[in-house]
Amino acid sequence: MRRLYSFLGLLLIIGGLLLISVPLYRWISGSYYQALALQELKESTAVEKEKTESTVNTQVVDTKTVKEDLPKALGLLEIPKIDLKVAVIHGTSQEDLNKGAGFYAQSRHPEVGNVSIAAHRGLWFRHLDRLEANDEIILTLGTHRYLYQVREQFITHSTDWSVIDSTNKAELTLTTCLYTTNTKRLIVKADLIKAEEISTTPAKFIP
Repeated sequence: MRRLYSFLGLLLIIGGLLLISVPLYRWISGSYYQALALQELKESTAVEKEKTESTVNTQVVDTKTVKEDLPKALGLLEIPKIDLKVAVIHGTSQEDLNKGAGFYAQSRHPEVGNVSIAAHRGLWFRHLDRLEANDEIILTLGTHRYLYQVREQFITHSTDWSVIDSTNKAELTLTTCLYTTNTKRLIVKADLIKAEEISTTPAKFIP
């Protein structure tokens, strides 16, 4: 009987280690990818110390001169309030989101439509629920930096894809799961306030 208890105890220990190892591996591999991606962004983006003269008001942007497709560059999402700085790749598969935040394929150019980004709650968006109206969100993409202000936060069903649709309004949509259920999603909507040119060498990090 003592041997049986010892065997069962060993199985429980092994099972526990396996349960811990999966999320631990995801965190380590994701952190490693993020370190590489953020270094690439740091090296390729010449950040201006003073306000650029090319700042534009999004309300008067001539959309005829702006391409509607999202630039195929590595993005950088920053949210000062929750101390978030994460590289954004193109894609929202499980593999993509293990590396960082990901642009939905439906995303449009920031100056003409909806830029939608997904990320795992436990890895990258764990404090997203702390955002409130008027909080600042910064997206650096290609040769431009885009400043957004949070408009609203709400919860919707995981099959409600209307939140990432583009309605020709310059906005940002962040989506993530809830800790308590996989059938609901936390959504943060933000409006584009301004766009500024920062560099002529966009990052092109390839995973």
